[in-house]
Amino acid sequence: MLTEGVSLIDSRSDRVVMEPNETYWNPDRKPTVRIIYDNVIGKAEGIKSVAAGDGRVDVVFDLTPDEAHAFPASEHGKIQTKKAKTILTGVFNEDRPDSPWRNPEARRALNLAIDREFVLHQGAHGYGTVIPAFIQPGRYGADPEMKPFPHDPEAAKRALEAAGIGGRQLVFVASPAWEGVVAAIGQCLAKIGLGCRFVSAKEEPPEEFDVKLEWYFDWTPQYPVACVHREFFGKDATLRQGPEDLDFDALYDKLLHTPHEPQQEEVVRAVERYLQDQAKALFLYAPYTLFAVSDRVAFTPYDTCMSELAETRIKG
Repeated sequence: MLTEGVSLIDSRSDRVVMEPNETYWNPDRKPTVRIIYDNVIGKAEGIKSVAAGDGRVDVVFDLTPDEAHAFPASEHGKIQTKKAKTILTGVFNEDRPDSPWRNPEARRALNLAIDREFVLHQGAHGYGTVIPAFIQPGRYGADPEMKPFPHDPEAAKRALEAAGIGGRQLVFVASPAWEGVVAAIGQCLAKIGLGCRFVSAKEEPPEEFDVKLEWYFDWTPQYPVACVHREFFGKDATLRQGPEDLDFDALYDKLLHTPHEPQQEEVVRAVERYLQDQAKALFLYAPYTLFAVSDRVAFTPYDTCMSELAETRIKG
Protein backbone atom coordinates (compact mmCIF):
# COMPACT_ATOMS: atom_id res chain seq x y z
CA MET A 1 0.00 0.00 0.00
CA LEU A 2 1.24 3.51 -0.71
CA THR A 3 2.48 5.17 2.44
CA GLU A 4 4.03 8.44 1.21
CA GLY A 5 3.83 10.90 -1.63
CA VAL A 6 4.42 9.87 -5.24
CA SER A 7 5.32 12.40 -7.92
CA LEU A 8 4.66 11.63 -11.59
CA ILE A 9 4.94 13.30 -14.96
CA ASP A 10 2.18 12.50 -17.44
CA SER A 11 1.74 14.43 -20.68
CA ARG A 12 -2.04 14.29 -20.23
CA SER A 13 -2.05 16.68 -17.25
CA ASP A 14 -0.42 19.90 -16.01
CA ARG A 15 -0.19 19.83 -12.22
CA VAL A 16 -2.86 17.93 -10.32
CA VAL A 17 -2.74 16.97 -6.64
CA MET A 18 -4.81 13.94 -5.61
CA GLU A 19 -5.47 13.49 -1.89
CA PRO A 20 -6.23 10.02 -0.45
CA ASN A 21 -9.91 9.23 -0.08
CA GLU A 22 -10.38 8.39 3.60
CA THR A 23 -13.87 7.02 2.95
CA TYR A 24 -12.92 4.64 0.12
CA TRP A 25 -15.16 1.57 0.34
CA ASN A 26 -12.51 -1.17 0.05
CA PRO A 27 -10.24 -1.31 3.12
CA ASP A 28 -7.75 -3.60 1.37
CA ARG A 29 -7.09 -0.98 -1.29
CA LYS A 30 -7.69 2.19 0.68
CA PRO A 31 -5.25 4.86 -0.57
CA THR A 32 -3.00 6.51 2.00
CA VAL A 33 -0.84 8.71 -0.20
CA ARG A 34 -0.94 12.07 -1.93
CA ILE A 35 -0.25 11.74 -5.67
CA ILE A 36 1.08 14.69 -7.64
CA TYR A 37 0.89 14.79 -11.42
CA ASP A 38 3.44 17.48 -12.24
CA ASN A 39 4.25 18.66 -15.75
CA VAL A 40 5.64 21.96 -14.52
CA ILE A 41 8.97 20.17 -14.08
CA GLY A 42 9.08 19.11 -17.72
CA LYS A 43 9.50 15.68 -19.24
CA ALA A 44 13.24 15.77 -19.96
CA GLU A 45 14.00 17.06 -16.47
CA GLY A 46 11.71 14.43 -14.98
CA ILE A 47 13.60 11.64 -16.75
CA LYS A 48 16.88 13.03 -15.39
CA SER A 49 15.33 13.17 -11.91
CA VAL A 50 14.37 9.48 -12.01
CA ALA A 51 17.86 8.51 -13.18
CA ALA A 52 19.53 10.67 -10.53
CA GLY A 53 17.28 9.47 -7.70
CA ASP A 54 16.86 12.98 -6.31
CA GLY A 55 13.32 12.23 -5.07
CA ARG A 56 11.56 14.88 -7.15
CA VAL A 57 9.94 12.48 -9.64
CA ASP A 58 9.02 8.80 -9.31
CA VAL A 59 7.38 7.95 -12.65
CA VAL A 60 7.49 9.58 -16.08
CA PHE A 61 4.78 8.39 -18.49
CA ASP A 62 4.74 8.22 -22.28
CA LEU A 63 8.42 8.07 -23.16
CA THR A 64 9.29 7.91 -26.85
CA PRO A 65 11.49 5.04 -28.06
CA ASP A 66 14.45 7.43 -28.37
CA GLU A 67 13.93 8.75 -24.83
CA ALA A 68 13.77 5.23 -23.42
CA HIS A 69 16.82 4.11 -25.40
CA ALA A 70 18.80 7.11 -24.14
CA PHE A 71 17.95 6.54 -20.46
CA PRO A 72 21.30 6.36 -18.64
CA ALA A 73 22.46 3.36 -16.64
CA SER A 74 21.30 4.08 -13.10
CA GLU A 75 21.00 2.41 -9.73
CA HIS A 76 18.12 4.74 -8.89
CA GLY A 77 15.70 4.06 -11.73
CA LYS A 78 14.99 2.09 -14.87
CA ILE A 79 12.88 1.95 -18.02
CA GLN A 80 9.75 -0.13 -17.55
CA THR A 81 7.78 -1.43 -20.54
CA LYS A 82 4.23 -2.66 -20.99
CA LYS A 83 2.77 -4.64 -23.88
CA ALA A 84 -0.33 -2.49 -23.96
CA LYS A 85 -3.23 -2.61 -26.41
CA THR A 86 -1.64 -0.17 -28.82
CA ILE A 87 -1.07 0.14 -32.55
CA LEU A 88 1.16 2.23 -34.76
CA THR A 89 -0.32 2.14 -38.25
CA GLY A 90 -0.21 4.11 -41.46
CA VAL A 91 -3.44 5.67 -42.76
CA PHE A 92 -3.48 5.93 -46.55
CA ASN A 93 -4.50 9.28 -47.97
CA GLU A 94 -7.42 8.33 -50.18
CA ASP A 95 -8.82 11.88 -50.07
CA ARG A 96 -6.23 13.37 -52.40
CA PRO A 97 -7.31 13.84 -56.04
CA ASP A 98 -6.66 10.71 -58.11
CA SER A 99 -5.22 8.95 -55.07
CA PRO A 100 -3.45 5.70 -56.03
CA TRP A 101 -4.20 4.41 -52.54
CA ARG A 102 -7.86 3.82 -53.35
CA ASN A 103 -6.54 0.74 -55.15
CA PRO A 104 -6.22 -2.17 -52.66
CA GLU A 105 -3.46 -3.69 -54.82
CA ALA A 106 -1.34 -0.56 -54.34
CA ARG A 107 -2.00 -0.60 -50.59
CA ARG A 108 -1.11 -4.28 -50.45
CA ALA A 109 2.08 -3.67 -52.42
CA LEU A 110 3.28 -1.01 -49.99
CA ASN A 111 2.65 -3.44 -47.13
CA LEU A 112 4.79 -6.03 -48.92
CA ALA A 113 7.60 -3.48 -49.25
CA ILE A 114 7.98 -3.08 -45.48
CA ASP A 115 10.26 -5.25 -43.36
CA ARG A 116 8.40 -4.77 -40.08
CA GLU A 117 11.00 -6.38 -37.84
CA PHE A 118 13.63 -4.07 -39.34
CA VAL A 119 11.39 -1.03 -38.88
CA LEU A 120 10.66 -1.99 -35.27
CA HIS A 121 14.29 -2.55 -34.30
CA GLN A 122 15.94 0.11 -36.44
CA GLY A 123 13.30 2.78 -35.99
CA ALA A 124 12.00 2.12 -32.46
CA HIS A 125 14.85 0.24 -30.73
CA GLY A 126 12.73 -2.93 -30.55
CA TYR A 127 10.11 -1.46 -28.22
CA GLY A 128 7.09 -3.24 -29.66
CA THR A 129 5.59 -6.35 -31.24
CA VAL A 130 4.84 -6.92 -34.92
CA ILE A 131 1.15 -7.78 -35.36
CA PRO A 132 -1.01 -8.82 -38.35
CA ALA A 133 -3.50 -5.94 -38.28
CA PHE A 134 -4.95 -4.02 -35.30
CA ILE A 135 -5.15 -6.70 -32.57
CA GLN A 136 -2.23 -8.38 -30.85
CA PRO A 137 -2.05 -12.19 -30.92
CA GLY A 138 -3.66 -13.75 -27.85
CA ARG A 139 -5.96 -10.83 -27.12
CA TYR A 140 -9.72 -10.77 -27.54
CA GLY A 141 -10.64 -10.82 -31.23
CA ALA A 142 -7.25 -11.85 -32.56
CA ASP A 143 -7.49 -14.40 -35.35
CA PRO A 144 -4.94 -17.16 -34.57
CA GLU A 145 -4.70 -17.96 -38.29
CA MET A 146 -3.64 -14.46 -39.29
CA LYS A 147 0.01 -13.61 -39.92
CA PRO A 148 1.61 -10.23 -40.68
CA PHE A 149 2.16 -9.33 -44.32
CA PRO A 150 5.38 -10.95 -45.56
CA HIS A 151 8.29 -8.82 -46.69
CA ASP A 152 8.41 -9.32 -50.46
CA PRO A 153 10.19 -6.36 -52.09
CA GLU A 154 10.21 -7.84 -55.60
CA ALA A 155 6.46 -8.38 -55.62
CA ALA A 156 5.99 -4.94 -54.08
CA LYS A 157 8.09 -3.26 -56.77
CA ARG A 158 6.20 -4.96 -59.60
CA ALA A 159 2.80 -4.08 -58.18
CA LEU A 160 3.71 -0.46 -57.37
CA GLU A 161 5.08 0.06 -60.85
CA ALA A 162 1.90 -1.42 -62.30
CA ALA A 163 -0.08 1.04 -60.19
CA GLY A 164 1.98 3.96 -61.52
CA ILE A 165 3.82 4.58 -58.25
CA GLY A 166 7.26 3.33 -59.26
CA GLY A 167 10.17 5.72 -58.70
CA ARG A 168 8.12 8.25 -56.72
CA GLN A 169 8.90 9.95 -53.45
CA LEU A 170 6.28 9.08 -50.83
CA VAL A 171 5.39 11.64 -48.17
CA PHE A 172 4.84 10.36 -44.62
CA VAL A 173 3.23 12.54 -41.95
CA ALA A 174 4.01 11.51 -38.37
CA SER A 175 4.63 12.75 -34.87
CA PRO A 176 8.31 13.60 -34.25
CA ALA A 177 8.28 10.63 -31.86
CA TRP A 178 8.08 8.35 -34.92
CA GLU A 179 10.64 10.09 -37.14
CA GLY A 180 13.02 7.15 -36.67
CA VAL A 181 10.27 4.76 -37.76
CA VAL A 182 9.71 6.79 -40.94
CA ALA A 183 13.46 6.77 -41.60
CA ALA A 184 13.49 2.96 -41.30
CA ILE A 185 10.48 2.74 -43.64
CA GLY A 186 12.45 4.91 -46.03
CA GLN A 187 15.31 2.42 -46.02
CA CYS A 188 12.85 -0.32 -47.01
CA LEU A 189 11.40 1.81 -49.79
CA ALA A 190 14.83 2.77 -51.13
CA LYS A 191 15.44 -0.90 -51.93
CA ILE A 192 12.57 -0.84 -54.43
CA GLY A 193 13.41 2.53 -55.95
CA LEU A 194 11.06 4.75 -53.92
CA GLY A 195 11.93 7.87 -51.99
CA CYS A 196 10.54 8.82 -48.57
CA ARG A 197 10.03 12.26 -47.01
CA PHE A 198 9.12 12.87 -43.38
CA VAL A 199 6.71 15.69 -42.53
CA SER A 200 6.05 16.49 -38.86
CA ALA A 201 2.43 16.14 -37.78
CA LYS A 202 2.93 19.42 -35.93
CA GLU A 203 2.93 21.13 -39.33
CA GLU A 204 0.06 21.50 -41.77
CA PRO A 205 0.26 18.31 -43.88
CA PRO A 206 0.67 18.84 -47.60
CA GLU A 207 -2.38 17.91 -49.66
CA GLU A 208 -0.36 15.36 -51.60
CA PHE A 209 0.86 13.35 -48.60
CA ASP A 210 0.65 9.58 -48.98
CA VAL A 211 0.53 8.06 -45.49
CA LYS A 212 -0.07 9.42 -42.00
CA LEU A 213 1.24 7.39 -39.05
CA GLU A 214 -1.21 7.17 -36.16
CA TRP A 215 -0.61 5.80 -32.67
CA TYR A 216 -3.81 4.59 -31.03
CA PHE A 217 -4.88 2.39 -28.14
CA ASP A 218 -7.80 0.26 -27.04
CA TRP A 219 -9.10 1.33 -23.64
CA THR A 220 -11.97 -1.19 -23.59
CA PRO A 221 -11.97 -4.56 -21.79
CA GLN A 222 -12.90 -6.43 -24.99
CA TYR A 223 -14.50 -4.30 -27.63
CA PRO A 224 -11.65 -3.18 -29.90
CA VAL A 225 -13.76 -2.65 -33.02
CA ALA A 226 -15.83 0.08 -31.37
CA CYS A 227 -12.85 1.86 -29.83
CA VAL A 228 -10.12 1.44 -32.46
CA HIS A 229 -11.32 0.09 -35.81
CA ARG A 230 -14.29 2.45 -35.90
CA GLU A 231 -12.03 5.46 -35.30
CA PHE A 232 -10.09 4.59 -38.46
CA PHE A 233 -12.79 3.30 -40.79
CA GLY A 234 -16.29 3.90 -39.38
CA LYS A 235 -18.81 6.36 -40.78
CA ASP A 236 -18.07 8.68 -37.82
CA ALA A 237 -14.30 7.99 -37.84
CA THR A 238 -11.95 10.74 -36.68
CA LEU A 239 -8.83 9.27 -38.34
CA ARG A 240 -10.22 8.21 -41.72
CA GLN A 241 -8.49 9.76 -44.74
CA GLY A 242 -10.84 8.52 -47.43
CA PRO A 243 -14.43 7.79 -48.41
CA GLU A 244 -16.80 5.88 -46.17
CA ASP A 245 -16.31 2.12 -46.39
CA LEU A 246 -19.75 0.51 -46.69
CA ASP A 247 -18.36 -3.02 -46.27
CA PHE A 248 -16.76 -2.04 -42.97
CA ASP A 249 -20.00 -0.35 -41.92
CA ALA A 250 -21.89 -3.59 -42.61
CA LEU A 251 -19.49 -5.62 -40.46
CA TYR A 252 -19.73 -3.07 -37.67
CA ASP A 253 -23.50 -3.13 -37.82
CA LYS A 254 -23.42 -6.93 -37.68
CA LEU A 255 -21.23 -6.72 -34.57
CA LEU A 256 -23.68 -4.35 -32.90
CA HIS A 257 -26.45 -6.91 -33.49
CA THR A 258 -24.42 -9.89 -32.23
CA PRO A 259 -24.64 -9.66 -28.42
CA HIS A 260 -23.58 -13.18 -27.45
CA GLU A 261 -20.26 -14.97 -27.21
CA PRO A 262 -18.54 -16.67 -28.99
CA GLN A 263 -20.38 -15.34 -32.05
CA GLN A 264 -19.37 -11.78 -31.23
CA GLU A 265 -15.66 -12.60 -31.21
CA GLU A 266 -16.04 -14.29 -34.60
CA VAL A 267 -17.35 -11.02 -36.03
CA VAL A 268 -14.39 -9.15 -34.51
CA ARG A 269 -12.07 -11.64 -36.22
CA ALA A 270 -13.94 -11.10 -39.47
CA VAL A 271 -13.27 -7.36 -39.16
CA GLU A 272 -9.55 -8.04 -38.68
CA ARG A 273 -9.48 -10.34 -41.71
CA TYR A 274 -11.28 -7.71 -43.80
CA LEU A 275 -8.72 -5.05 -42.87
CA GLN A 276 -5.85 -7.26 -43.91
CA ASP A 277 -7.54 -8.68 -47.03
CA GLN A 278 -8.20 -5.16 -48.29
CA ALA A 279 -4.88 -3.78 -46.94
CA LYS A 280 -6.87 -0.97 -45.38
CA ALA A 281 -3.79 0.42 -43.61
CA LEU A 282 -0.02 0.25 -43.67
CA PHE A 283 0.27 -2.23 -40.82
CA LEU A 284 3.37 -1.78 -38.65
CA TYR A 285 3.48 -2.94 -35.02
CA ALA A 286 2.13 -2.57 -31.49
CA PRO A 287 4.38 -0.14 -29.57
CA TYR A 288 5.19 -0.81 -25.94
CA THR A 289 4.19 1.90 -23.50
CA LEU A 290 7.38 3.19 -21.89
CA PHE A 291 7.99 4.62 -18.43
CA ALA A 292 10.95 5.90 -16.44
CA VAL A 293 10.44 4.53 -12.92
CA SER A 294 12.21 5.29 -9.66
CA ASP A 295 13.58 2.30 -7.78
CA ARG A 296 11.58 3.27 -4.68
CA VAL A 297 8.32 2.54 -6.52
CA ALA A 298 6.79 -0.82 -7.47
CA PHE A 299 4.87 0.52 -10.47
CA THR A 300 2.13 -1.48 -12.21
CA PRO A 301 1.17 -0.10 -15.65
CA TYR A 302 -2.18 -0.86 -17.26
CA ASP A 303 -2.49 -2.31 -20.75
CA THR A 304 -5.25 0.20 -21.53
CA CYS A 305 -2.59 2.96 -21.36
CA MET A 306 -4.49 4.75 -18.61
CA SER A 307 -2.31 6.36 -15.94
CA GLU A 308 -3.90 4.43 -13.09
CA LEU A 309 -2.07 3.73 -9.86
CA ALA A 310 -4.36 1.32 -8.00
CA GLU A 311 -1.71 -1.44 -7.90
CA THR A 312 1.35 0.79 -7.51
CA ARG A 313 3.19 0.60 -4.20
CA ILE A 314 6.06 2.28 -2.39
CA LYS A 315 8.78 -0.25 -1.70
CA GLY A 316 9.91 -1.02 1.79
